[in-house]
Amino acid sequence: MAIDIEAQVDRILEEAREELIAVVRAEAARAEDKQAARPATDAAGADEPATADDAQAALPNHPPRVEMEHEAPFVYTYPNQTEDGRFIPVSWTGPIPGQAAISDDDITELADTWNVNPCHLRAVLRVESAGSGFLLSEPPPARPKILFEAHWFYKLTPLPVSRTRPDLSSRRWNRGLYKGGSAEWERLHDAMEFDPLQALKSASWGLGQVMGFNYTVAGCATMEQFVVESFTGEKAQFNHMLNFIDNNELMGHLRRGRWASFAKGYNGAGYRANRYDEKLAAAARRCR
Repeated sequence: MAIDIEAQVDRILEEAREELIAVVRAEAARAEDKQAARPATDAAGADEPATADDAQAALPNHPPRVEMEHEAPFVYTYPNQTEDGRFIPVSWTGPIPGQAAISDDDITELADTWNVNPCHLRAVLRVESAGSGFLLSEPPPARPKILFEAHWFYKLTPLPVSRTRPDLSSRRWNRGLYKGGSAEWERLHDAMEFDPLQALKSASWGLGQVMGFNYTVAGCATMEQFVVESFTGEKAQFNHMLNFIDNNELMGHLRRGRWASFAKGYNGAGYRANRYDEKLAAAARRCR
């Protein structure tokens, strides 16, 4: 049975919500105790009613950040920039090692590792990947292709970013918020100003456009590992994709070339509308 990623995220968010409510209630209780202990004021001001503006001013701009116990923080030097000013959220400075395009030898090695027909891997790369996993228009070190998903940032961070930056945090998916190319990194950078870890988890990355919140499903222990590996080359990006396929119990379909079952699990129930299964089958046949 495929892993229900959205159900897992909903469960995590519900736990975070309960923790957040507990924190806010505790803060409110402390404020009430402090108010009760305050000395009496003079008669002229003691009974003066609070105004709506006063009540609004008493509210915090943002609710307190709730750290999930199971979730390691993202550690990096901030801001980490290249000489031409491009922001790179990795934990070292200087050139990124590698960044090689995936090679025939890489595909052969991954096919042996995963026990998959190399032609089936090539079919997935041809149909499901984003072309190159990097922004080739950028000078080295090029950044991975990403797409920042505002509706996921809305779900994943407790901060009310949508009040001030609805372009970064949106209750519903909105195609019009995408900027594409290097501009997606500008959106990610802006979102990281609010909540670095959840912003990184709200983008899809590399060849397979695997969502950041799937970093464990992609075979990484931390979000930092996922990001750093995404920078190192297309082989690592494709391995993330294959881990995602395996952990969603789709590897058997890929090995056997059951393209309809694979496409349904990977692309969802609407795979037929885009003929993903037919495209995968045709790409595998052309490879032989």
